[in-house]
Amino acid sequence: MIHPALRAYQTVTETSLTGREAEAVCFRMLIDELEAANQSADSQVRSRALDRHQRLWSMIMKANILDNGLTVEEDRRLFVRLADQAQKYGIQAILDPEMSLVPLIEIAENVLAGLEMAPGGKVQGSSALA
Repeated sequence: MIHPALRAYQTVTETSLTGREAEAVCFRMLIDELEAANQSADSQVRSRALDRHQRLWSMIMKANILDNGLTVEEDRRLFVRLADQAQKYGIQAILDPEMSLVPLIEIAENVLAGLEMAPGGKVQGSSALA
């Protein structure tokens, strides 16, 4: 007989997200928010989406600047470069409300596509949260 605490733990671990899945969910949410903001005339919607965009990329940059031994240097450099480009364009979009958010959406979609690739280069099945 399985102890109730072990059964509860197994249930939680079976339904919890991996780090990669959680990152994919974040990028899906960002894409949805940026797409809505790109089509909205409401400046508050745009401002909120760009603020979240900037914060997400800031966290990604901070996480990849320092070598934690988990990510190869080439990948870290790529993420820092992507974060830098996304944030620079994001700042321009904050200052110019007429700028399209499509380039930011495309960067996020490219990262999401990479996150959804299985280690062998195969696309993983979609998450229940998608």
